[in-house]
Amino acid sequence: MNRLIRGKTCLLLCLLLPDVVTAAGPPITAVTFAPDGKSVVTASQAGVQVFSWPGLKRQRTIKTSAANLHCLAFSPTGKQLAVGGGNPSEEGSVEIFSWPAGKSITTFQGHDDSVRSIAWRDDSQLLSASIDRQIKLWDLGKKDKAILTLKGHSRSVDAICLLEESKTLISAGIDQSLRVWDLASGKLTRSLSQHTKPIHALALRPAEGGLPMVASAADDRTIRFWQPTIGRMVRYVRLNVEPLDIAWLADGSQIVASCVDGHIRVIDADEVKVTQTLPAIKGWAYALAVHPTDGSLVVAGADGQIHRMELGSQ
Repeated sequence: MNRLIRGKTCLLLCLLLPDVVTAAGPPITAVTFAPDGKSVVTASQAGVQVFSWPGLKRQRTIKTSAANLHCLAFSPTGKQLAVGGGNPSEEGSVEIFSWPAGKSITTFQGHDDSVRSIAWRDDSQLLSASIDRQIKLWDLGKKDKAILTLKGHSRSVDAICLLEESKTLISAGIDQSLRVWDLASGKLTRSLSQHTKPIHALALRPAEGGLPMVASAADDRTIRFWQPTIGRMVRYVRLNVEPLDIAWLADGSQIVASCVDGHIRVIDADEVKVTQTLPAIKGWAYALAVHPTDGSLVVAGADGQIHRMELGSQ
């Protein structure tokens, strides 16, 4: 991503009303930019849909085997798209598509409930987290079953995040805890339990040297900043509403949160304070993503709404 200027600069998210797509439809539960930044991909009960960027014109729908979709993730090279979902209380699955063709390559099945989060380890391996309280590691060359299953959460696992060396996994969910896993041994190394309500999202801070930092967003209306490899909560910021999704800006000094009131909060991660609160959509803003190069933002959520916002300084 382009490096934004670090320091006290306040970011203004400019609302572009013509770039809001509103359609009577199911809520969008996940959104991500295509690797080239020229399109946006969303997941909902309407399937996987692809929109142009920045125009947000619907281009196509990719048919999936699962009816309920919760998460999306591109592989590191951008040649594959993983889509997670399933049938509640019955099964969870991860379907892999070629990109940009959108052709189904394979489907991993083995969870007993819907998949809520996906993280690619490399172009051949990925992890899935489920309502069934389990995290599974899959290999595209071994399609029959997961090569590793991690158990330790007492309730749904809603978010996972790999540290940059891909040897350490952070997970979080409804049981209000963050868990740190050693993927080489499959062992749980520590649990972090400062949140007091369910955790919805995790985000790794862009690398800047030193210990890795992960942010977590939860129903206790806090975003907390952690150094998980040493089990330390560094700081936290309290919002006036619940955050649903978070993403770091390119320079790692600020984080953006989409919230249940349809607004976006921009948070200074070092001073732990909200610097901007701006409306984005009507109703819950379930998901957001930051453009890979220009710093613009896409927000999606209730009633199939998807909205473009620009980042600028003031």
